[in-house]
Amino acid sequence: MVLKVGIAVIACLFLWTNEGSTDLLEKNCGTTKRLSRFKRVVGGQDAEIFSNPWMVILLKDLKMICGGTLITSRFVLTAANCDSPSKVRLGEYDRESSEDCSPAGCIQRSYDVDIERLISHSSFGKNLGDFKHDIALVKLTQEVEFSDSVRPICLLVNEQVGRTPTSFNLTGWGKTDGSGNGGASRILQTATLSNINLKKCIDYFGMEDLDESQICAGSSTADTCTGDSGAPLTAELIYGKIPRVFQFGIASFGAISCDGTSVYTNVTHYINWIMSTIDQN
Repeated sequence: MVLKVGIAVIACLFLWTNEGSTDLLEKNCGTTKRLSRFKRVVGGQDAEIFSNPWMVILLKDLKMICGGTLITSRFVLTAANCDSPSKVRLGEYDRESSEDCSPAGCIQRSYDVDIERLISHSSFGKNLGDFKHDIALVKLTQEVEFSDSVRPICLLVNEQVGRTPTSFNLTGWGKTDGSGNGGASRILQTATLSNINLKKCIDYFGMEDLDESQICAGSSTADTCTGDSGAPLTAELIYGKIPRVFQFGIASFGAISCDGTSVYTNVTHYINWIMSTIDQN
């Protein structure tokens, strides 16, 4: 998969479990029916059918424009560069099949929920060519019910937890060919990317203003591509003796050729914004 992007607390939500060293927005976040096997892939490969129940598709006029992740029963996390989505599709795996099945089993039929409000970071897009603060929350018109195919991902509410992983998992339905040929992927794709020193992205893109609010990640064999804006960088951590998937980044921008290095919004840098925005809305 060349997975390319378009350009680029509330206390009542906390789960005070006293397990581990962080707090969770949702009790059952980051768990799956069958835990995903994080493995290196060549360009990208079909994700396991139950491995990413937090993945959503943002739609505009019933067309896919971005990816995103469910973080609570009412909110989706995505990139601010996503242009005026109207609906969110949950529980999707194979975009061209009405019934998604694999040898591991079948998932419930995907469904769409209307968007009540798109809340982009107020500082995004203020300066031409500035990709900072590329983060947004989507408030759904209704709460969604969790299941094996629809479940929230975990966020690091306490940034003191551990250290940033050396590698990430990336998932999305974006184009699998950076040459411009072909369309978006039919089946959800996954790839493993390395966490790269930010200086490499500064040199590669000639952008001196990249900072700790962003993550540089890539691989010689995989990258984000058109349609993957808003897609998550994730890693599996142990929380309360349970393996859970946490989100660290949001696909923001990269090279038009989708050739191995892209920049992602650093989610942990914006956790206070996420929590306060949920609180205010």
